[in-house]
Amino acid sequence: MEVHLRPLTTSDLPRVLEWSQDEAFCLANGWPVGLPAEQLQDWFVRLLNNPPADLVRKGIVITTPEQPEGYLVGFVDLREVNLLEKRARLRIAIGDESHRGQGVGYAAGLQMLEHAFRELGLERITAEVHSSNNRMLGLLEKLGFKREGVLRQHETRQGIKEDVHLFGMLREEFESASSTLRLETSSPQA
Repeated sequence: MEVHLRPLTTSDLPRVLEWSQDEAFCLANGWPVGLPAEQLQDWFVRLLNNPPADLVRKGIVITTPEQPEGYLVGFVDLREVNLLEKRARLRIAIGDESHRGQGVGYAAGLQMLEHAFRELGLERITAEVHSSNNRMLGLLEKLGFKREGVLRQHETRQGIKEDVHLFGMLREEFESASSTLRLETSSPQA
């Protein structure tokens, strides 16, 4: 299995609509649960046609010998991109449940970090994760992010106040760890 990033297109809408039916996916990504398909479609098309200037969103595609054309399984964002301050916030969303915990998010995150630091020239990437999102907490640490703090009982999710963990990575940290990170992506589960 190979993982690569590509721009999203309107042909991806059916996959996004599938993901919107997954309550765990919606909650992990801040999407409203049970959003009508028409509203989601309008939002998705607006986002494709007129993306915010401070957003870089790429689809996460896996290819296999059985599906050499690729299969969209999620997306990865750089949000709040600030080229003047040289920083952004990372978010990774795996919509296809069968590919969660399989190394896909790791490979996609690594590719987006390379884009952010090497192509966009950013110096700092941050991420925010709810305490209940154990996979993302582990993924960020595996990618080399450092825990920088916790916003205690910061957001209400499913009627419960939840902590939000703050992570950060500097370009120098990525550069010094990137050879090790690249080696890990060559594993069979990347």
